[in-house]
Amino acid sequence: MTRSRLLHLLPLSSFHAASDRIGAPSLGTSGFVHCSPDVDTTLAVANSLYGDATEQLVALELDPRRLSAPVRWEAADPAPPAGVAGDVLFPHVYGELERSAVIGVHYARRDAHGRFTALETRSRTAEELNLLPHPEGGWYRRTWTSDVEVSPDDRGVRPTATAIYYLLAAGHTSAWHAVGSAELWLWHRGGPLTLSLGGDGDAPSEQPRHHVLGAGAGQDPQVLVPAGTWQRAVASATVESLVTCVVSPGFDFADFSTPD
Repeated sequence: MTRSRLLHLLPLSSFHAASDRIGAPSLGTSGFVHCSPDVDTTLAVANSLYGDATEQLVALELDPRRLSAPVRWEAADPAPPAGVAGDVLFPHVYGELERSAVIGVHYARRDAHGRFTALETRSRTAEELNLLPHPEGGWYRRTWTSDVEVSPDDRGVRPTATAIYYLLAAGHTSAWHAVGSAELWLWHRGGPLTLSLGGDGDAPSEQPRHHVLGAGAGQDPQVLVPAGTWQRAVASATVESLVTCVVSPGFDFADFSTPD
């Protein structure tokens, strides 16, 4: 990223709500819209200022030549985020951002601990299905939540079941994780997806069992992961995989765990 590109971080809902021009609260308080010079700095801003955010963040990539407002490279205001040197200059846009200046939309990915780790663009399939980054890796969107509720164990109230689309890019691997409910994986299209089950111990087994989701010979169109079982998905090297995951009782991130 050079001075020919700027990054502006904001909630996805704010971007969708904006029409031809995109404003920011800082226009009223500081007189400019905050931007960042590169990906690493944008992630530092996200982790310093948006750690408590509950909705999806995106970084708009802007071409400053398409902005009518002046862009000034100035010291961080009020201070640089953690991990960014004090002499780093930030691009401040002294006016609203024209939507026509947006040349890319990058989705902020968080890990299972809530830390922002990457800015990523959506694939054609992710755009088609309106998927967002999942903390375990891959992309997802909840498609169904049962309106019938249960109270399993001591976890509180949960819907009886939930379903999501889940997309894993070619060559990508999800993080090891366990879910407090049973999860049924249903293959839709793309390449085969290898689902590794690592038992229900304190950590994934060093000799997991492997199941291949797909429509080919020796592959299964659906695989059930028992509640509390460590699992990891691996897409084929050349083709993305699209599946549906049905969780019962319904999924809640409070029931999601990763190895220590």
